[in-house]
Amino acid sequence: IKKLRKPRQSRRTRKDEYDHDEVDNPVIDESVLSAKELLGLQQAEERLKRDYIYRLKKQPRSYPSAKYTCKLCDVLIESVAFAHKHIKDKRHKKILKEKQEEQLLTALPPPTPSQIQAICVAIENVVQEFGLNNEDLEERLNIKTVMENLLRQKLPGICNLF
Repeated sequence: IKKLRKPRQSRRTRKDEYDHDEVDNPVIDESVLSAKELLGLQQAEERLKRDYIYRLKKQPRSYPSAKYTCKLCDVLIESVAFAHKHIKDKRHKKILKEKQEEQLLTALPPPTPSQIQAICVAIENVVQEFGLNNEDLEERLNIKTVMENLLRQKLPGICNLF
C-alpha cells in the first residue's frame, strides 16, 4: 500500500517569515542576565557575526525558539551552541568559503602594467622552452599526412573524414 504524501507547501522567503510572521517579544531577554553572562553573550555573538550568524530582531511565530539566523544558509538557529554546531557544518563551510572567495576576487585591484609585462615574459619563456618550433610542427604535419594515407588505403570509406 502506497502512502500518500501531503503536498509540499511552498517555501516562504526570509522576508515573508520575518516581516509577516513575527512576535514583538525580544528574542533574548538581556535583563535577566548577569553582567558576566551578558558580556559572554556579546562576545559569542561578535564571533558568530564573522560567520554571518545574527541575532533575530523579532521572534518568528513559526519557530518561536529560534534566536539567531544564518544569513548565508538562510536557516534559523535556537542557541549559541547550535550556532557553533551550524558553523562546523559542511554546507555552511562551503558557502562561507565561496562568499570569502567572491569578496577576495571582487576586491582585487586590476593588474599593473609591470605585472602584465612580467606575465608576458613568463609566457614567452614557457613557449620557448616547451612550445613547438617550426621543425616540430613540420614533423607533426608529416605524421598526420602519413596516417591519413594509411587510413585511406586500409579503410576507403573513411576518406570523407579528412
